[in-house]
Amino acid sequence: MKRLLLLLLVRGCGGKEDSVELGPSETAEAFCRALAAGEFARACELCDTVSMKAYIDTYRSVFESFSEENEKAAAIASDILGDMDFSVENMTKEGGRRIVFYTIGLSDGIKRNKVATLMKVEGAWKVETVTDRN
Repeated sequence: MKRLLLLLLVRGCGGKEDSVELGPSETAEAFCRALAAGEFARACELCDTVSMKAYIDTYRSVFESFSEENEKAAAIASDILGDMDFSVENMTKEGGRRIVFYTIGLSDGIKRNKVATLMKVEGAWKVETVTDRN
C-alpha cells in the first residue's frame, strides 16, 4: 500500500502561512506535502495554477477515487504520506527561476527523485513544474 501511495504522490508533489514568506525549497516542500495530505486548495495557492492545473487535477482524481474505495485506508495513507521525508539536494538559479532538486521517501526505503521549477509571482515563489529526476 505504501508503494501505491508514494506512486500517487510522485505522479501528482496545512493552513496558509500568511505572515511567512516561503523560499523556493520551502515552497516546493509545502506543495508536495499539501498534495500528500489531499489539501488541493493549499497546493493551488503554492503553484502557478495555469501550468499546474492538470498535475493537481490528476492527483486529485486518483486521491478521490482511492478515498471512495476505502475511507479508512485513505486516512491511513494520509498519515503515512504526512510522515514522508523531504530532502533538498540542490537548488540552482536559471534567470528568475529556481530549480529545486529533491527526494521524497517513506520509512520503508522507497524514494523518488524530483525536480521542481519555481518562479516568483507577485512576491511569492510558485511551483511551475514538477518532474521526475533520474
